[in-house]
Order: sequence, then structure tokens, then C-alpha cells
Amino acid sequence: MTVPLAALGAGCDAPPPAGPPAPRVTAAPPLAAPLQDGIVLTGQTAAVATVDLVARVPGFLREVGFADGADVQKGQVLFRIEDEPYAAQVDLAQAALDQQQASLRNTEAEFSRQDALRKQYVATQTNYDNALAARDTGRGAVSAAQANLKTAQINLAYTRIEAPFTGRMGRRLVDPGNLVGAGTPTKLGTLSQIDALYATVTINERDLRRLRAAVRERGMTREALRRVPVQAGLSDEPDLPHPGHLDFIDSGLDATTGTLQARAVLDNPGRQLAPGLFVRVRIPLGPPKPALWVPAAAIGVDQAGPTLLVVDEAGSVALRRVELGPVREGLQVITAGLRPADRVVTEGVQHAVPGRPVAVSPGAITAPAAWARAD
Repeated sequence: MTVPLAALGAGCDAPPPAGPPAPRVTAAPPLAAPLQDGIVLTGQTAAVATVDLVARVPGFLREVGFADGADVQKGQVLFRIEDEPYAAQVDLAQAALDQQQASLRNTEAEFSRQDALRKQYVATQTNYDNALAARDTGRGAVSAAQANLKTAQINLAYTRIEAPFTGRMGRRLVDPGNLVGAGTPTKLGTLSQIDALYATVTINERDLRRLRAAVRERGMTREALRRVPVQAGLSDEPDLPHPGHLDFIDSGLDATTGTLQARAVLDNPGRQLAPGLFVRVRIPLGPPKPALWVPAAAIGVDQAGPTLLVVDEAGSVALRRVELGPVREGLQVITAGLRPADRVVTEGVQHAVPGRPVAVSPGAITAPAAWARAD
């Protein structure tokens, strides 16, 4: 008996092949952390105090008391000019003062005698007047000699050039053995105080309006504004690790640039910063406010604007239109379009297709450790 081929085929139907597994992604709820709104400005650092050290008296430079670029203490002798001629001038002025004081004692004694005789109607008026003039002349000579001595002592002190404050020296500009101070003061070096630094920035008109609005909202006085804390960082630093405070805000805009100049004082205890560096300075605007943060890498952009991919309760991918706020250290603020309970696709975004299911691995979005210092 022959079995039809169709009947044989009907009894051996195979099951349909299984579809590909759902792609695996990592999803996490957004990070709820306060946002400190502010304006970020670019500025340049400068020493809070700088002094040019000069030779104020002529002479040969005898000694340099520091190494180029060294830190020095207040009162430390940095330069020494030959002092023998000036010490001799002090001795000469002291001798002249002693001579004038001795002469004054003699003229004062003579005046006392003439005054006593005049009261007894023995001395003539002429002798009395001469004694009085001699005494007054002697007093003037003593005053002049005292001034000459003081001038000589000052010139002697100028041969020792000391640090007026603790700071860091630049390189010396004159080597020992050279004649300095002849004719005009000779610049010998520059001392800078860098335990704290100025950071001078310019505020444009748009940021200035935001700053003034924050000041009005908080009812701050101009004096209180000078104590507002700021954060600063170098161009290659991912965060703003250097704290400080506002120090100066100009009274009006520069008509040529349309900007306002402001200055902050940055703490520099480890002297990690140096004068002349470009820094980013963030000035806070108001108190911190609640915000939702997601990794900046999770943000997509199409013709309609920024988007996020989220996983709904059914395990399918959904596209969300969002509005963006500021970005810091790789995290982006979402100001609209996202809820705290949403699960945002943070890894495997390239495998997530809106409307299709995914296998979800739970993840977490954490705040950078630098935020504890920055906010």
C-alpha cells in the first residue's frame, strides 16, 4: 500500500523557530539631587599683593638672600647693598649732633645768666637779646643735626631690602657686584603674595540680569554680595575644586564691551594655583533647588529636540521628549519631561528601540564625589 506524500508531511509539522532574545539594557531612576543654579565665567588669576623691590640708595649689590622662585618670610633680607659709606654717614651725623648739643648747653647757660642779670637790672638789653638769639640758634642747629642723623640712618636702612610680606619671589634681576640705585631706583626683583589669589572676570549683560534678579530675590545688600561663596577650577579640571568668595563688583558696565568687571578671592593654601592662569569661576544664584539628573551620554537628539529612552512597566522602550538644564561632571539636569519614578536607559542605548521589549538590568546613577566640595 502506498502512503501519499502529503499525508506523511502533515504528520511531521515542526514548531516555528523561536525569535531572537530581547536585547539587554541597563536602566535606572534619575538621580534626585539639588541643583545650585549659577553663572560660570572665565577669568584670570593674579596675586593679591605684588611689590617691586628696588634699590633706593646707590651702591654695589653685595648679597642676594634668596633662590630664584623661592618662598620667603616677612622681614627676610632679600638684598644687601654695601653699607660702609652709609654707616660712616651715620657716625658723622651723630658726631655733628653731639657737637651741636654741647654748643647748645653752653648757649643755654649763657642765656640763663643774662636772664638772671636782667631781672636784677644789671645786664643790658643787648646782651640779653644776643644770648636769647644764640640759644635759639643753637636749638635750631640741634634740630637740623637730628634730622641729618635720621636721614643718614634711613639711608643706612635702605641698604637692607627686606620682604614686606610673606610670599614668593620671582627671579633676581641684578647679580651681586653690580652698581645699583645710581641716578634712578634699580628694580631688583618682584615679590608676590599667593596664599590667596584674585580671579578677575567679566560679566555680560545677560548674566548680569540673572545676577541682579537673584540679588533682588534674596534681598542682599552690596556688602553681603561681596561675601557670596564661589567655586573655581582650571580648564583641565573636571570640577571646580578651589573655593573662594566675591570681593569686588564694578559700579557700571564698560560702554565699549557691554560687560561688568568683577573679582573673586580664591583660597590657595597649597599654592596649586599661580598668577596668570585662566580659570572658570561659578557664582551661585540663589539657594539649591531639587532637580533630576541623568547621564549626559543617555541624551539623544533628533529634529524635534533632546530625547530620553525609558522602560515602561511592561518592559518596553518608550521615547520621551525632555527639556535640558545645566550639565556638570557628565550629568545632565532634566527640567521637564521626566518623572522621579521613570527608569532611564543608561547603558545599551544603541540596542533600545522605542516600542520593543528589552531585558532590564537594574542600575543606579550616583553623584560625583566632587559635588560635596562644589555645592
